[in-house]
Amino acid sequence: MKKRALVLAGGGARGAYQVGMLHELVIEQKLDFHTLRGVSVGALNASYLAQAPLEGGSQAALQAKVRDLESLWLSKIKGNHSVYSSRAGFAGLVAGADSLYSLAPLRKLIEQELSVDALRASGRDFAVGTVSLVSGLYQEWGVSDPQFIERLVASASIPVVFPYVDFKSEKEALVDGGVRNITPLSSAFATKPDEIYILLTSRVVREGDALPPASVQSNDYEQWDDNWLGTKVGGLDVLKRTLEILTDEIYLDDIRGALDWNIVVQAASMPQKTVAAKNALAAVKSALKRVKKRYVPIYVLAPREWFGSKNDATDFSPDMIKRAVDHGRDVAKNKALWVWPPVKS
Repeated sequence: MKKRALVLAGGGARGAYQVGMLHELVIEQKLDFHTLRGVSVGALNASYLAQAPLEGGSQAALQAKVRDLESLWLSKIKGNHSVYSSRAGFAGLVAGADSLYSLAPLRKLIEQELSVDALRASGRDFAVGTVSLVSGLYQEWGVSDPQFIERLVASASIPVVFPYVDFKSEKEALVDGGVRNITPLSSAFATKPDEIYILLTSRVVREGDALPPASVQSNDYEQWDDNWLGTKVGGLDVLKRTLEILTDEIYLDDIRGALDWNIVVQAASMPQKTVAAKNALAAVKSALKRVKKRYVPIYVLAPREWFGSKNDATDFSPDMIKRAVDHGRDVAKNKALWVWPPVKS
C-alpha cells in the first residue's frame, strides 16, 4: 500500500475547493493519506480529517471524515458570522486594535467539531504550521502539544485580518503559518512518502508543461486610482494586496523547488558511460543523500476559477462555498485539469 502525504494550502473561505477535491480523491478514487500537513484553512481541514483512525479500516474511516467535513462546510457554515465576527473595523486599527475581526465563532466551531483525544489516538502523522511574530520563524505543531487547539487557531490567524494568538507563559505571539510557508512541502517530504498530493485554494492554470509565473488575480488600474469615482485607496487595501502577492509567490516557489529536486534526483539515476561522468554522478548521489533528497511523485490540484469576482478569502457565503465544493470535485475528477503533472486533455 502506498504511503501518501496530503498537503493542504491556506486560503480562508477558498478552503471549500479542497473539500470538493477531497470528495473525489478519497471517496470516488479511494485514495488514503497517512500524513497530513496544513496551514491556515488547510490546517483546519487537515485537523478534521486527521481524526480518522488508521487502525480498523483507514481508508473507510477517512472517507467518513471527508463526508462529515463536506457536511460541515455546506450546512454549518451559514455565512461570515459562522467563522468570524466584527470588531472595531479600520477605525479600530487606527486606534490601536490588532485586527479587523475576531475569531470567536471559529473557536466555537473547533470546540464542537474537533476532538483532541481522537487526533491523538488516530495514528496519522499530522501537524499544523504557525509563524512567530517574535522570532519571525515558521514552526509546526503536533497534537502532543498541550496547547494544540490554540496553535491551530493561530495557524488560521491571518495577520491584521484576525488577531494573533498570545502565549504569555512562553513570551510568544503566533499567526498564520502561510505568512512564510503556505504549502509545508519540506515537512511532508521528511516523512518519506511514496506520493504527495498538494491541494491549493487559488486559481492556478498550468502554461504548457510549466507552472505559471504567478497565480494572483490581476487588477484593473482603476481599482488603485484615487480619482476613480472619488474612491480613496487606503493603507489596508495596499496591505491586503501585498499579502496576497507575497503568499502567491511563496507557494509557487515551494512547488517549483520540489519539482526541480525531482528532476535532479531522476537525472542522478541515469547510467553514465565515461569514468568522469560516473565519478560526477557518484558525487551528486552522495550530495543528495546528505540533504535527504529522493524522488517523490507530486500531484498538484488547484481551482481553475477565481473565488467570486474578488477571489475574497473572507467570503463564507453558502452559495460561494457550494460552488467551490462542486468546482473542486470537477477539477479532481479530470486529471487534464490538474496543475501537475502535465496531462494532455
